[in-house]
Amino acid sequence: MANMGIPPNQTLYINNLNEKVKIPELKSSLFELCSSYGEMMDIVAGSSMKKRGQAFVVFRDIAAATQALRALNDFKFYDRPMRIEYAKDKSDAVAKEEGSFKPRLRSKKGEEETAKEDKPKEKKGPSFKDVGKVNLDNPNQTLFVENLPGDMNEMMMTMLFRQYAGFQEVRLISGRNVAFVEYGEEPQATIALQGLQGFLATPENPLRISYAKPQK
Repeated sequence: MANMGIPPNQTLYINNLNEKVKIPELKSSLFELCSSYGEMMDIVAGSSMKKRGQAFVVFRDIAAATQALRALNDFKFYDRPMRIEYAKDKSDAVAKEEGSFKPRLRSKKGEEETAKEDKPKEKKGPSFKDVGKVNLDNPNQTLFVENLPGDMNEMMMTMLFRQYAGFQEVRLISGRNVAFVEYGEEPQATIALQGLQGFLATPENPLRISYAKPQK
């Protein structure tokens, strides 16, 4: 049951997740499962002992988060029923979107502390135009995806990109942490690029997406 003392908001806290599932696969599967309820902004999951078995799923609006909570609470996911409630704190993704994000500082004890009010505000997260300073010239139907985690596979990539109309295939280049994603038409590829640019496959691996260079 969700904690009714927490007011509805855009971020869901999910626990009782299977701790054996690797983070990239977990995030891709959560994205696939939750994206049908509305536009998503972020998925946060960590591999440390303290953070295993839980994740935060951030939606663009409260209505989508509420619909997902009602539909998926107790849903069996990797052989375990998910426990879902509204998150107690506003997610960083939402705070950045609103311009109210404050970077966190580490205290001597290793605990996170919110920066003082007189600190300059963190800039909003990068847009699809400048994440990783990718080259967006020569738009076409094939996307070039960089900065993939080493254990990302074609199934995970397919789950992530096929939510966008016109998806055709993924070609993962082994050993290079890059892939090509094919769509039927350039506008479809552009929508996918805008939607997934900067998506955190892991906390250290924001996706860098550009248009593939046309073959000569």
